[in-house]
Amino acid sequence: MKTLTLVLALAIAPVWAQKLDFNFDKLAEKAKEKAEINLESDQLEKMAGELHLPIKAVSAVVLRHYEFDQPGQFSDADLTNLRKQAVAAGWTRFLNVKEDGESTEIYSLKQNGQMAGFLLIAAEAKELTVAYVAGNISLPQLQAVVQSSIQYDMKGLEK
Repeated sequence: MKTLTLVLALAIAPVWAQKLDFNFDKLAEKAKEKAEINLESDQLEKMAGELHLPIKAVSAVVLRHYEFDQPGQFSDADLTNLRKQAVAAGWTRFLNVKEDGESTEIYSLKQNGQMAGFLLIAAEAKELTVAYVAGNISLPQLQAVVQSSIQYDMKGLEK
C-alpha cells in the first residue's frame, strides 16, 4: 500500500519546500531493518545528469523506512515532533487515512499560492515510512522518473 500511495502522492503536484527535521534515531535503534536516504541538490544533480532524468530542479529527497520485529515498537507519538514542525511551518494535511492498523498522511506546503512541498507519513503495525521531497518537479517529469526501470548504484553518489 505504501509504495502505491507514495507514487500516487508524488504525482500530484510540483514540489519545493523547506527542510524538516527527520531525526528518528530512537526508532532506528529499535528497528530490525532500516533504510535512511538523504539526497541533497548536488547528489541529485549528478544522478539526474548521469541517468538523463528530468529531476534537476529537485533540491532534496529524504526517506526513512523502518521495519520492526513486532507491533507496538513504535507509536503515533513518535511522529508528534514531525507533525508539529510541519503544522508550525504552514503545512496542511490533505489526506488522512486510518484503517485496519494502517495509517497514511500526506501534507503539502503552499508558498506564493503554489504547491511548494510534499510530506508522506505511512505506518503499518510493523513498518513506518516517511518521505519528503523539496524542489520543483512537474507531473510529466515525475512520471518519466517513476516509469523508468533504471537502477542507480547509490554508492556512486559518494564520489
